[in-house]
Amino acid sequence: MAEIKREPSSPVEKETLQSPEKSDILSKLETGNVVIKTEQAAAADETDRAYGASATILKNTETAQPEVAVNSGSMDNIMDVKVEENVMTTTENSEHGDTVEAAEKDSDTDTLPPEDADDLCPRDTGFTSENFKIEITNLPRKFGFKQLKKRLSFTLGLRPHKLKAIPHKAFAFVCFSCEEDREAALKVIGGHVWKGRELQAKKAQPAKDPMKRKHDDAAENAGDNKKAKVVDDRPPDVRLKDSVTPLWKIPYEEQLETKTTRMRDILRSVASNQEVRTQFMKERKLQDGMCCPLLPITPSPVLEGYRNKSEFSIGRSDDGTETVVGFRFGLYRDGTDSVASPTQISVISPESKTVVQCFQDFIRSSKFEPFDHRTHRGHWRQLTVRTSLGGGGIMAIAEFVLNNATQEEMQAEKDAIKSYFTSGKGQAAGITTLYFRPCSKQTSNSTSAEPYELIFGDGHICESLMNMKFRISPSAFFQVNTVAAEVLYKLIADWCKASPSTTVLDICCGTGTIGLSLAQDVKKVIGIEMCKEAVEDAKYNAQLNGITNCTYHCAKVQDVIQDVVQSLRTSEVVAVLDPPRAGMPSSVIKSLRACRDLKRIVYAACHPQIAKPNFIDLTRPSSKKLKGEPFKFVHAMPVDLFPQTNFCELLVLFERDTTPPTKPSDGGETK
Repeated sequence: MAEIKREPSSPVEKETLQSPEKSDILSKLETGNVVIKTEQAAAADETDRAYGASATILKNTETAQPEVAVNSGSMDNIMDVKVEENVMTTTENSEHGDTVEAAEKDSDTDTLPPEDADDLCPRDTGFTSENFKIEITNLPRKFGFKQLKKRLSFTLGLRPHKLKAIPHKAFAFVCFSCEEDREAALKVIGGHVWKGRELQAKKAQPAKDPMKRKHDDAAENAGDNKKAKVVDDRPPDVRLKDSVTPLWKIPYEEQLETKTTRMRDILRSVASNQEVRTQFMKERKLQDGMCCPLLPITPSPVLEGYRNKSEFSIGRSDDGTETVVGFRFGLYRDGTDSVASPTQISVISPESKTVVQCFQDFIRSSKFEPFDHRTHRGHWRQLTVRTSLGGGGIMAIAEFVLNNATQEEMQAEKDAIKSYFTSGKGQAAGITTLYFRPCSKQTSNSTSAEPYELIFGDGHICESLMNMKFRISPSAFFQVNTVAAEVLYKLIADWCKASPSTTVLDICCGTGTIGLSLAQDVKKVIGIEMCKEAVEDAKYNAQLNGITNCTYHCAKVQDVIQDVVQSLRTSEVVAVLDPPRAGMPSSVIKSLRACRDLKRIVYAACHPQIAKPNFIDLTRPSSKKLKGEPFKFVHAMPVDLFPQTNFCELLVLFERDTTPPTKPSDGGETK
């Protein structure tokens, strides 16, 4: 039998459909490998697997950006994004109301397994988020995803859980959370007329569970000697490091060169976009095809142990014999669910590793098993650890899937974990705040509205940054690399060119770090943030640091930005945008362009590939839909906040001149 050494890739199981066109597109949809399928999510394919299933590093928890933990063991500032054709798979983005999907996370999004399900076998019925699925046909040839979502949710009063729509195609797939919701949808949608088209609806087959698919593929290959046997002969620690920190073997200077090249390619892509390419003709000639000068990359001052927040999976070891707290070897959707210790992962802080080890020792003696994403049995699912520099405390958040556990059992477990970490062997972890977070199987990511139950401590940790103190709540966003964040914020302050008469719009402000770092040098800071806890932290942090010229709005940016802009009574406004990886909604960009007094924008893009549409909308010519003078690129700079990974922040400065031209005098020329 032939042997090929390298990582396996599971074949796509295609759904049999009458239409070859559908079959080709749906073979991608049905595998769960599609994440965000619009131009906004046109991220490089290699980023989809850079962190495997073990580390979706997330951008703005404080803004309730869906912390798209591709699995429950993720790190915190990067999301896996994959582009295949122009397919769009989406769920509700709780921050901006946009569409963004959390990568079919671990099949743990919806329904209970059958009561007689075998605990040791993968579910045959497919992804739980796919179990109650329908296909809608005869859709209008031209419809928007948001239009479809609104039509289903508001016009028809349905409760869709997930939508899979294909631009310019007359069909779409919708998943529901239970059979009752699906049956209601079939009754209401069939015969409903939309834009002159009578819709039709029928039940659709769910995609096969990845672990089941892997099992079936292995069985098929075992019976076919002609098929090559795929073997991954890397040691377990190397496999994990390749998954979580894919650049760990590359010298740091080469990492920076690679990231610079990627940022250069993104700026070239913007400059060549057909909607704005004519206005960048000169820049392309002068800047090697880019839309603006790209300044040298700013490296991270620290390369190891820099993460102040990490999310760890709780599962079984590679051989299935032990309970492990750590990271997965790969994505669940690729058929990987085993977990390994983070001991060898260099970006994890020593404090976090100690907490992980102590917590692992605790749950190994617990009566409750790890949550199994194949069967949906078990309880312990995820451990989040937040640390701080300078003795600001250590926070741990333990996620526990209810699964019919009684209140008495949960209370006993909470009492046991409190005793273990306050007076038992767990004291070695040094945890100052511990939360217990009960959650349901329907919870697909750690930014859902599940409650945080404080077991002990004051509920926060405190971090030092820019000679200030910042209180951080469990769900509030704070840059994961504190030392590099200080470098980033100093650059933002320099680029703002703020004066004592400047008003700063701190958009997606989180705990207020950027705005507060600028507050002493400006007239006023207005922060906008939708996470209530983060806004409370921002207000507290302003008071803690003796700052009185900051106000905060707790709302979605697109809901308040227009009113905020219209209320400004100043001729000097600077906006700092630090959005989640999905970027800003177009409505926000429209409002910013319409603000005549806004002369400068500093945009910190954690995922610049996805932010490209924002860049284009800021600079495209004025139109009926996009009013206000366009901004111009001044320059951009990569800032590496994530050493050993493929990801990099891109800081971009936009400016414009909105001064009306001077009217010519009689016989004179316009100045």
